[in-house]
Amino acid sequence: MIVILTIHGIGFQNSPSALNADDGYADALHAGLCQSGPLAGGVLGDDPNRLAARGRGPVYVSSSFPPDTNNSEDGLKRLGTWAGTTVDPTGMPLAPDGARFAHVALVYSHLEETQGDLVATAAMGVLGAPSLTHYATIGGIARLAFEDLRVLHAQPGPPTPSQRLRANAAQHHGFFSTVLHTKAQDDSGPLSTLRQVQDDVAAYVVRNEHRERVRGFIRDAAYRILARPDVDALIVNGHSNGTVMGFDLIAAMSPPTAARVCLLVTAGCPLRKYVDFMDWGIDARSFFFMPKGHWTNFYDEADPVADPLQPPVTWKRGQDPPPGGGDGLFTVYDPQSGASASVAVADVVVDNVAAHSGGGLPAHNYWDNESFCKQLAALIAAC
Repeated sequence: MIVILTIHGIGFQNSPSALNADDGYADALHAGLCQSGPLAGGVLGDDPNRLAARGRGPVYVSSSFPPDTNNSEDGLKRLGTWAGTTVDPTGMPLAPDGARFAHVALVYSHLEETQGDLVATAAMGVLGAPSLTHYATIGGIARLAFEDLRVLHAQPGPPTPSQRLRANAAQHHGFFSTVLHTKAQDDSGPLSTLRQVQDDVAAYVVRNEHRERVRGFIRDAAYRILARPDVDALIVNGHSNGTVMGFDLIAAMSPPTAARVCLLVTAGCPLRKYVDFMDWGIDARSFFFMPKGHWTNFYDEADPVADPLQPPVTWKRGQDPPPGGGDGLFTVYDPQSGASASVAVADVVVDNVAAHSGGGLPAHNYWDNESFCKQLAALIAAC
């Protein structure tokens, strides 16, 4: 069995309200994948616990269970319990018998701070501002600003569960923090979505304690999955700031573990911004051991969060893409010879705005896009 590990941005992680409900953050994605030909008919399995309650969807694994506690083991044991160097999956099935793929969605929003962090946001701005012209040409900056304003003026209604803000999102009480985060008319608008992305990114970039809490939970979940005797390989599926966490997960894996990641999918990925604005670095480390050519990056050109990843680090937004896509943003090194090589990324352009079905930030909503789900299903089925 191959397990799809879904990682969303922190601010949008909501578990289903009940086992038979379909309002979890990854439920629409799961349904879209199951309705696509290659994964239909039980090829992608539902959570057996939800099926028993007459529901459908992925397995949700929480970093805090019961909610709002510091008990991480009660949530993680849904993936099985460590027994030495292996994981005992007894009583914790991830999919029905016969399913080729299982789907696990992580919920680690309880590791996020519940107070606004103006210092982190300001520090990120100070770090990133001098690098603006490294990221885009002057014409590219103008076009991006125009597209951002156009998208932010869209008010298509309440957001779908894929972009609904989490209940314990950061609250801004200080004067300057409140001014910078003036509340929109409601929590369904694109500005609210973009502010949440900003809060998540600022905390992940600036606050090492926060970053390591999140990384530790994701790492434990991935290693438990791969240590189960019924699991053959892992697919890492990231959205928004979750793509950065998925990248960090694979880059830090041991060589034998990285070799078992058969596919990385990023959607709405800000990694180029991390590299250009935050000097995040381009060494992808253990991606050297991952099967070559198994990274696909989806982006909507109107998405203010996303960028293409195949153009080289010297490329700027506003320039024509290089012939053949370029050498790639990230580099790996052969541990024996020291020779460098670029990490191949297949960039795929999608149109989320035309396919949107709810509020939030339509250009950033990939999982409610039927075309995206069909393409993702084909990639998964090919593993």
